[in-house]
Amino acid sequence: MMFEWLADGKYHAAAGISPATRGGKMSYKIAGAAAAILLAASSAGHAETLKFAIGQKGAWTTAMVDYGTRQGFFKQEGIDTEIFWTEGGAPTVQAVIAGSADIAIDTGILGVIGAYSKGAPLRVISANATGAPEIYWYAKASSGIKSLKDAAGKTVSFSENGSSSNLVLLALLEHNHVTAKTLASGGMPATLTQVLTSQIDVGWAAAPFGLKELTAGQTVIVAHGNDVPAIRGETVRVNIVATSTLEQKRAVLQRFMRAYAKTIDWAYKSPQAIDYFAEANHSSKEIAEKALKEFYPRAEMELTKIEGLDLILKQALDYKYVPHAMAAADVKDLLTIIKP
Repeated sequence: MMFEWLADGKYHAAAGISPATRGGKMSYKIAGAAAAILLAASSAGHAETLKFAIGQKGAWTTAMVDYGTRQGFFKQEGIDTEIFWTEGGAPTVQAVIAGSADIAIDTGILGVIGAYSKGAPLRVISANATGAPEIYWYAKASSGIKSLKDAAGKTVSFSENGSSSNLVLLALLEHNHVTAKTLASGGMPATLTQVLTSQIDVGWAAAPFGLKELTAGQTVIVAHGNDVPAIRGETVRVNIVATSTLEQKRAVLQRFMRAYAKTIDWAYKSPQAIDYFAEANHSSKEIAEKALKEFYPRAEMELTKIEGLDLILKQALDYKYVPHAMAAADVKDLLTIIKP
């Protein structure tokens, strides 16, 4: 059975849904007869293709499959990769449920728990982001909105239902005792257009996107993701697979996690990663370096621990992602962490 996330924020049975195709498709194929490749393929048994649904192209935490493929880290593990970019949130989760992707990368944990509570056959194989230091909310400079409190009664956006920006925005509004009109605005470029044309009052972004407009004085930041103390120590995004994928491909998933962890370690040390980051965001290397230094601490990308589970489950109930209260024991089968 497949599930579709509808406007009411719930999963419903559906057929033939493949939201991952809403984003562009990037395909990397591993080929060649070099001895290193043959050795990797031999050790793995054979080369295996994994398909990835990844939200928000351009963000650092969503980029590691791309970077690792370019550097040959997945090739060394006998893995071919295909990337489908989405707008994050529910479409990314749905791609795994529908079988369009083997793995969803960096997707909001509340959306995953919500789908799981309604019967979706999902498993979390690793954390991907703890806290939300890179996410921020901004307004047009001429709007007069300088803080989230100024946004009371106005439109404030997040990416997609079930996304980490959805979770963090709800927590920010609650923390600041602000009532606003929340809406899903999709990707970062579309959101910026809506803010600059006054279609929405406050938009969301992940650095380095939007830093050029901030520097030019066109926009102002009104809130940061980590402004809520509890969010700083909470796992907000995870990497997931379908239950059947875990059962059938556990060995290749182990190899994937090994290459993925290697990529993260490399990316935080290599100038080449900054070049990739700048390229993906059509920004200068200086802006990319600033974004990495100020918005993406290495500790954010801890893979092996789901932090703040009790708070996550409370938020899932408070924000109506689940129909009833859940305890850690209720999600024990969901959290199947594969350590590198």
